[in-house]
Amino acid sequence: MRKRKKSWFIDIGEALTKVVVAIIADSGEILIKDVRIAKTPGQLWPAANASPQLKARRFLRPLLRGYRRDEEVVLLINHRHIVVGTFTFPMMTISELEEVVSWQLELLIEADREAWRIDFVAHEKNQWLEYLGMDNKELQVLGVAIEKRLLAGLVKIFRDNGCCLTTIVPHFYPMDILFTLGQNQTGLIIEIGKKWTRFFYFEGDTLKEYQQLGLETTWDGEMYLQQIVKMSERVILSPTVDGKNGAHQKIYLMGGESLHPGVLEYLTKWLRCEIIPCYRLLEKLEELVFPEPMSPAELCLIAPCLCSMIKKTQLTRRGAINEA
Repeated sequence: MRKRKKSWFIDIGEALTKVVVAIIADSGEILIKDVRIAKTPGQLWPAANASPQLKARRFLRPLLRGYRRDEEVVLLINHRHIVVGTFTFPMMTISELEEVVSWQLELLIEADREAWRIDFVAHEKNQWLEYLGMDNKELQVLGVAIEKRLLAGLVKIFRDNGCCLTTIVPHFYPMDILFTLGQNQTGLIIEIGKKWTRFFYFEGDTLKEYQQLGLETTWDGEMYLQQIVKMSERVILSPTVDGKNGAHQKIYLMGGESLHPGVLEYLTKWLRCEIIPCYRLLEKLEELVFPEPMSPAELCLIAPCLCSMIKKTQLTRRGAINEA
């Protein structure tokens, strides 16, 4: 029986860096071999025209202990300066799609286009027009832009530590699997971090709305939670979410700051609906096998890594089925 290679999923946040090492079996079972969490150095994210300092570049070394060059490494980009856009277009060619997505994201960037790397993922959406008796095919597109300087700095950090990145994805990209796990295909994810709260509204596997809310120095705890409530209501009632009624939406809570006493209860009261901490979903999954029991805080922090593992497994198995 051949020995399976490990896969490394790394989420570099502005406050904490999370590393999850796992072996993914053909059956879909995910054997978690190790979980490593460390404080992200303040000098890691380079300022304009600067590179990460040597001490910051070396912080990954102990977190990558045991890594072999032939093993898979997935980096989840977790940074507030990523620009995200979601679009619906009529069917078109890849070259046409590249041009129109770049144009749309340039409007959001409002900066030198050449300084940014733009990428996107698209899939077909069939809308049945009952009265016309025909299919109307559209493209659902998620466009992402990141500064080339920032991306190059991250790649260099890994290269300096003898590690070759296999895949780079936005850390929220795999979050749609939470809705499948919760048996609900539409909902809002609120991720409360140290300095920023992010809002992701999904319909199935399509990100429909993405917003950020920074923590102002003048806000106390309740003022900040009130701003989160207002932004949540705004996202749910946004025209981009097809006029869904917010009262019927499920809300999922993520991020280390969401674990503070009273946060869940406060948001539940003011948003007047059920709010599900993501760790409750993850701790029930039979395909996730941990070496030891994980605390809610640990599950909450490594949730993007775990979701990425599950999504990768789903996509791999789906590809195998399609090829059969």
